[in-house]
Amino acid sequence: MKKTRDPLRQFLNGIAHDPRIRPTHIAVYMALYQHWIQNNFPVFLLVKSRELMPLAKVSSSATWHSAIRELDAYGYICYMPNFNRMSNSKVMLNSEKVTTGLTPIS
Repeated sequence: MKKTRDPLRQFLNGIAHDPRIRPTHIAVYMALYQHWIQNNFPVFLLVKSRELMPLAKVSSSATWHSAIRELDAYGYICYMPNFNRMSNSKVMLNSEKVTTGLTPIS
């Protein structure tokens, strides 16, 4: 199978046989993907949950944070939370992590 750099295609291929993925994961990923496109494909996507939750049709911050942490744990994204409400968290879509060789800072 040919590897692709398109993060959406990688995500869709990855979730095809992943029983852990729920509709909320897909909605959160799609909101991140749309934000990534709107910001001209940055390596690190700066996100605030309150701005992207309506796009993902997620009304609970607990649901949002659970889904984004699980996407990170499953390897679909690299999520670097910032617990300061005035600052952005960073997200790296999986293909960016693969193509740049960057790893999250612990």
